[in-house]
Amino acid sequence: MPATAQQPVRDLQTHVQTSVLELQRQVWKARGHAKQKWLEQALAAPVKNPRDAEERAAWIERALELVKSGQDEIKYQAALLDAYAEHLSVLEMSLMAASESKSGGAESGQPQQRTDGAEPPTADTGAGRRRQPALPATAGR
Repeated sequence: MPATAQQPVRDLQTHVQTSVLELQRQVWKARGHAKQKWLEQALAAPVKNPRDAEERAAWIERALELVKSGQDEIKYQAALLDAYAEHLSVLEMSLMAASESKSGGAESGQPQQRTDGAEPPTADTGAGRRRQPALPATAGR
């Protein structure tokens, strides 16, 4: 099938994905505003006695720890996504170069040989999988 026939489908998929992403972004933004408003109202409420003041201080401390933990998790996930995006860009460039190549073994039907000694990038898209450490050959005996 020609690539031009797939273009409208690809454009529709991109449009739908963009629309869904925008809706998700709006939902998260609205939830954030609602939580912020609730927090401001809770903190503006007067403290009735010393015990309430202690409980509020402990609650604020726990909430700050949760916020910091959430920020750390987001930084970690962003770093993983950056690394994965870089990996995908390298794969894209390699694949585009291969598709544009019109010399050597590609025309003769023979696979092209790499002369730079580098291994070709793998197309493993197992994002989010955690690698298990390799077990020594004697493990389990």
